[in-house]
Amino acid sequence: MQVVFQHVFYTLTGFGTAAREIAFAMDDLGVDVKLDVVNGRSRRLSPATVERLQRLEQKPSSSDRILLTIHGLTASREYRKTVSCLMFETSKAPASYVSAINRFNGLIVPCELNRQMFRNGGVTIPIYVVPYGVDTQLFNPEGPARELGRGEGDYVFLSVFGWSARKGPDILIQAFLREFTADDHVRLVIKTHDGSLLNLPRDWYERVAAGVPSPRPPRVEILTEDLTPEEIAMLYRSADCYVMPSRGEAIGLPYLESMASGLPVIATGWGGQMEFLGPESGYLVPFQLVPAHPDQTSNLYQPDQLWAEVDEGALRAVMRRVYVMPEEGRAKGRAGRQVAEQWNWQRSGAGFVKALESIAGQSLR
Repeated sequence: MQVVFQHVFYTLTGFGTAAREIAFAMDDLGVDVKLDVVNGRSRRLSPATVERLQRLEQKPSSSDRILLTIHGLTASREYRKTVSCLMFETSKAPASYVSAINRFNGLIVPCELNRQMFRNGGVTIPIYVVPYGVDTQLFNPEGPARELGRGEGDYVFLSVFGWSARKGPDILIQAFLREFTADDHVRLVIKTHDGSLLNLPRDWYERVAAGVPSPRPPRVEILTEDLTPEEIAMLYRSADCYVMPSRGEAIGLPYLESMASGLPVIATGWGGQMEFLGPESGYLVPFQLVPAHPDQTSNLYQPDQLWAEVDEGALRAVMRRVYVMPEEGRAKGRAGRQVAEQWNWQRSGAGFVKALESIAGQSLR
């Protein structure tokens, strides 16, 4: 039986990374995987990656096949079974998701918290939890770093995310500007998407910064260019600490990538990252669950859902602590690397195959 995998394989995003790695892992296990590509195609992936994606995309179609997709149910009569691989980041999935999901034969999610979120939203079909992973050969402490032009002795906080209220950029910027000044040898580097959102990152930063008047603010740099996975790995190596006070995550791949890169991680103490991130390998910031709200990027977040709001004072205290106690942070980074080594894409691929075989009722290999 062939697995038709419908996803955003060519994008330079966390979704694209996960889709490529899961497809390649299933292919390595001997599964007949055919790709159905959604959205555009980045020209910045490595030639070897593009060649492999194209080979899987150009496979002939089988008459006996199962659909694995991130999108709504399509042409179900063409497939023996249809499986959704979705995730969500609040206390329950939105109603607009649920009716479509319940027409599938199964749902694959990346964490136990996600299983509960979809059950809370009304999903009744079988749900399979398959943890995602990280490429620890690519993301590792050794290798070239990006030149950030830091001053001598500068401590660099890094945050990597697609810009939205859910990622907590307002909390991060406020905490950083209130805790540090130009007298501190410290910088915050934010890597986000390009200007496709009407220059939203710059607008947000200027609006938030205006609300935190400081005569001598610390340095904040916002990077918006597309970076390949190899360039992202270089960026992690250029930093001293990863910080993201996210309001909700199903996985939080940058947390895993930064752990694999040997960085200490400052994260919200709620979300999918709690399955691999603990006090030995990072810093967990206390939070309260509050009603979610729509933002400029999505109307899926509504007040009947809850997400996490970190304590800004606690976030400031943790950022100050890791800045003044860098050896403690480096020790947590080393512990995080050991944890990340256990979260590989081969395990994810095997988990996807096991779930698909359970739904199909037969072996795929």
